[in-house]
Amino acid sequence: MHKEAYNVAVVGGSGYSGLELTRLLKKHPKAQLKASVGTRDIDTLWTTLSILDTVFLATPAEVSIELAPKILAAGVHVIDLSGAFRLKTSDIAADYTKWYNLQHSEVRLVEQAHYGLVPWTKPPFTTSPTLIANPGCYATAILMGLLPLLNSRLIKPETLVIDAKSGTTGAGKKAVESQLFSEVEGECLPYKVGKHQHLPEITLYAKKFSSQSIDPFLTTSLLPVRRGITAGLYAQISPGKGAADVELAFKEYYAAYPFTLNGVSLKRVVGTPSTQFSIEVVGDKLYLFSSLDNLLKGAASQAVENFNLLHQLPVETGLTHLEAII
Repeated sequence: MHKEAYNVAVVGGSGYSGLELTRLLKKHPKAQLKASVGTRDIDTLWTTLSILDTVFLATPAEVSIELAPKILAAGVHVIDLSGAFRLKTSDIAADYTKWYNLQHSEVRLVEQAHYGLVPWTKPPFTTSPTLIANPGCYATAILMGLLPLLNSRLIKPETLVIDAKSGTTGAGKKAVESQLFSEVEGECLPYKVGKHQHLPEITLYAKKFSSQSIDPFLTTSLLPVRRGITAGLYAQISPGKGAADVELAFKEYYAAYPFTLNGVSLKRVVGTPSTQFSIEVVGDKLYLFSSLDNLLKGAASQAVENFNLLHQLPVETGLTHLEAII
């Protein structure tokens, strides 16, 4: 039986994703926002924890690792927007050291966490309290475009090349010289080439949701825009397949999901909870572009989708008012 409303709080509410999340929760018809605090004001959370249903952590991974077990121990659900609980690998501790430079102290929670890639995640969640690991922004853009291809056996996975580009808000609010306006304006700067921390997340959940293994080339680049991601996925198409097969697969896999668009325009997708797809097939080569708002579908609005699924609400609840920022 649904409650009239669920009491929620945001930790990390002063960051880019936390601000967007706070804004969304204030307008959510089934959420009562009781607190939105920075990591330095965490005492406010503890004073309200007893009345909360769900806490959203828009915090660095090391902070999420510290806070999540305490919140769960109080019987409160956690939706974490960091990478702290995503990598369910054969050696979790070693992989977090390799990809996040973290000594992970809560491996057990990583094993219990639900990966919240909507609509590919499978609710209802059975553990209570529940820990949901919100996917990374690059991982979301790439997997949303890749999974219909893999599940319908439309490409040769061994030929996959991914070229993804993001706006500067994807790096957070830290004062870093390489992200100053005078450094990024007029540029397109590759970074973490082949070594981005979302790479193992992408390969892990491609296998989980499609049963196919991938080992792609991956480049990530910084665009001189505030927000938005466009991921280009390039591969040889399977023999006998064509553009019509690809378009049919996307229609079938996302038929019940309200947040998809056709086209390739950051201006059209930024400010919305949607993922946008563009498909081109030339000979035996597939070119697919998957675009989204890194602060919304790549973070805050997907966290709200996970909140909705957690409480068996329609996935679009609290998100239908969002419009493109043009």
